[in-house]
Amino acid sequence: MAVTEPSTDEEQQKQRLLKATKFFFLFTVLYTIWIAIVIMGVYFLGLGTKWAILSMEQWLLSAIALISIAIGLEVVLLVQYTLSMKKKLGQLEPKKPKQKEYIQGKQVHCYTIPFDAQGGIFSKTYILIDEDRVLNIRYQMILPNDLWGQQQ
Repeated sequence: MAVTEPSTDEEQQKQRLLKATKFFFLFTVLYTIWIAIVIMGVYFLGLGTKWAILSMEQWLLSAIALISIAIGLEVVLLVQYTLSMKKKLGQLEPKKPKQKEYIQGKQVHCYTIPFDAQGGIFSKTYILIDEDRVLNIRYQMILPNDLWGQQQ
């Protein structure tokens, strides 16, 4: 069952994220402009550091700290929103079960050595477990790089 309209909670969370993003962006831009004014006043205009209350080093350190905090909060909000969306999508779409493989009417359980190896040449050994199941042991004999040469 697909939901066509977002719920009010989802919409509120989206609006809160957008407002926070706008605030953090505006704060970062204004603080960066202020730091640029301080640097121009100290170096180019020769006003010294007394007019800006803090020294230039203190302004730069505070800018780094505050902008880092703003970026960190933005990342936390984005991760929270993304996880809630994934959770909601996971609830809407049922997971498809893995397709079972059969040989001669017997279910095949496949085991690959090394685990999740892709490409190359494999040996296949089938071992009868019981009347209904077979074990397929796939061992990678030749790596894909050895077979096709080094890929760049």
